[in-house]
Amino acid sequence: MKIIRKTLFILLIFNLIRIIPGCCDCDGPATFFSFNKTGITNLNNSGSVPVTSPSDTMRAAAVAFEVSLYDSTGYWYYAALPVKTNAGFSRATAMSCDCAYPMQARVHLTNISITTLFPISDQVAAGTEISGLFVASLRGNYAGDGVYITPEMLCSQTENKIYYDGGIESFGLFLKPEVQSPFARFAMRFTLSDGSILTDTTALITIRP
Repeated sequence: MKIIRKTLFILLIFNLIRIIPGCCDCDGPATFFSFNKTGITNLNNSGSVPVTSPSDTMRAAAVAFEVSLYDSTGYWYYAALPVKTNAGFSRATAMSCDCAYPMQARVHLTNISITTLFPISDQVAAGTEISGLFVASLRGNYAGDGVYITPEMLCSQTENKIYYDGGIESFGLFLKPEVQSPFARFAMRFTLSDGSILTDTTALITIRP
C-alpha cells in the first residue's frame, strides 16, 4: 500500500511540474491574422500630449488623427485557437494565464495616401493628395520631441512586426501646415503588401483659430 501511495504521489508531482509551466507558456509561435478593418479617431493635439477626443472641432494648427488597422475577427478568437505550445498544451487551455500571445499580420503596410476633401490653403486645393504634409507617430510615442516619422517610415516598421497588444496597428497622423479653411476632412487609403487596399474617411472637422 505504501509503495502504491508513493507511486501515485510521484506521478502527481510529475504531472504538476508538466502542467504548471505548460498552462502559462506564453512563448508559443506567432498566430497570423489579417488587416481588414480600419478606424479613425480624432486627436486633440492642442496640448502638450495628444489625446483621443470625441470632439469634431480642432485648432487650425493642431489637426491630428489616430488610425487603427485590425482584424474584424478579433484578437480573442485567434488567441483561443488550439495552437500547441512547446509544452504540448493548447493556447485555449492556457487562456487563464492571461498571456499576451504573439501575433503577426499576414501582410504589412506599404503606402498611406491622404487626400484633402476641403482646401487647406490657397496653395492646397480640395482633391489634392497631401500625405507628404503629414507626419506619423506610433501609438505610445505621441509625447516629446523627435518622435515623428514620415508615413513611408511608418509603413516600413510594420513589416514582420510582432504584436502583443491584440493585433492592432495604431498610429497618429499629424498635419504639419495650419488649416486656413473653416472645415477639414480627409480620405485615406492604406495599401497592403498583397496589393489590397483599405479606405476610410475622417469625420468633418470644424476648424477654430
